Amino acid sequence: MDVFEAVRTVLAVRDYEDTPVPPDAPRRILDAAHLTGSSQNGQPWHFIVVRERAKPQRLGALAQSGRYVSQAAFAVAVAVDASSRYRLADAGRAIQSMVLTAWSEGIGSN
Repeated sequence: MDVFEAVRTVLAVRDYEDTPVPPDAPRRILDAAHLTGSSQNGQPWHFIVVRERAKPQRLGALAQSGRYVSQAAFAVAVAVDASSRYRLADAGRAIQSMVLTAWSEGIGSN
């Protein structure tokens, strides 16, 4: 799938199938986040991949929004450096890169 097609067709998925994801998919998705540009190359982010099945369920129970993460095969928690002025914009760009990469791999996300 080319980039424009991914942007044109991507959906915010809130109901996940109980289908395993390819083992290399989380690494490719995370790599996409790390390759994303950031203001002054500050990269004010930290990514935590949550794979153990019970942990996304715990995250879903703790989330004020996005409880659907409890159904996911894996999750990526994103933390930002509070001292970075552009942390939210930069993190948003990295998250969008992950969403589009997942979609291009046939994996729904939100």
